[in-house]
Amino acid sequence: MRESDVILIVISMVIFAGVGVLWLAMASRRAFREMEHRERLAMIQRGLVPSPESDPLGFEMHVEPFTGDALKAERWRTAGILIIGLGLALIVLLTFTARDFSIGLGVGGAFVVLGAAFLLSSYQYQQRRPRPGARLSARRPFPQGPTPPSDPPSSFMP
Repeated sequence: MRESDVILIVISMVIFAGVGVLWLAMASRRAFREMEHRERLAMIQRGLVPSPESDPLGFEMHVEPFTGDALKAERWRTAGILIIGLGLALIVLLTFTARDFSIGLGVGGAFVVLGAAFLLSSYQYQQRRPRPGARLSARRPFPQGPTPPSDPPSSFMP
């Protein structure tokens, strides 16, 4: 076997092992989230109010308004920066590999433009975000517990 064949086989094995590890991690996370969900449903069925720690994102949304858009803007900005970096890396890699700047600029430049679109999207999320305190009256109060069942209509009573 040639050295290039061995390298190809090793890289393929590493890729398949990585996919397997990712698959196992996702399955484990799904099972854990399902257990958390069942526990929360059981608490609600017994009339208990789940603690804020069991749903931290919901708790944060009630405590600090407009957190959702701030998180979205941060995620879009992070994705944009990463994709721009990937595009610049592709420009350098393909330019030196193909010894032609136009190939590197074509492929890598497309990723840079895509990353710039993500950055623009994060900027728009920040612009849409209302000032703190602007909609405080529209917030829903924390649930105080399960609502008691209403009396059945009189037509159903014996």
